[in-house]
Amino acid sequence: MPSGMESRDLSTARLGSENEIDNAIYAVLCAAFCEDEEEPLRRAVRLRLTQDPTALEIIDAVCSELRWRGRLRFEEQRRLAATHVLAAFLDLPLAEREDVSLMTAC
Repeated sequence: MPSGMESRDLSTARLGSENEIDNAIYAVLCAAFCEDEEEPLRRAVRLRLTQDPTALEIIDAVCSELRWRGRLRFEEQRRLAATHVLAAFLDLPLAEREDVSLMTAC
């Protein structure tokens, strides 16, 4: 029986649908960076991303946006927490990751 945590390669894990991407951004901002659900912040992070970003690109975009706003503290620890949050998010069934967007429509 294996012991310890399994690892997941987040550099190749791509998020495809808008709802999945929006929910991943929301999860990282709230759970890893202790940010509230401020919609303009989530939209700004989304604008920094490609159509089908990797999980690591989401973390980079969140860090870049928070740094630009002067709100990024303890980056190394927050990035580590964000990798755990996204790994757990990606372990959810696809239907649950895409369930309902937490971001309101434009």
